[in-house]
Amino acid sequence: MKIAVSGKGGVGKTTFAALMIRTLNEQGKHVLAIDADPDANLAGALGIKDSDKIVPIAEMKELIFERTGAQAGTIGGYFKLNPKV
Repeated sequence: MKIAVSGKGGVGKTTFAALMIRTLNEQGKHVLAIDADPDANLAGALGIKDSDKIVPIAEMKELIFERTGAQAGTIGGYFKLNPKV
């Protein structure tokens, strides 16, 4: 099952997603939650300790280069479309 949640800011998307994640987890489901919001508050809503210390993958330039071959500040060229994440 794949679920995406979108909408205007402040309408409860993160709260809804956190409730769905907790509900599915309580039902014994394995859940992978991806927070693509620039504000990234889902970890906090799930009660993950030190969630403010999580570094977004987009800011991990060395990891991006290692996994895709794409260098920051360059355009064009070739890079892996199916990197190990």
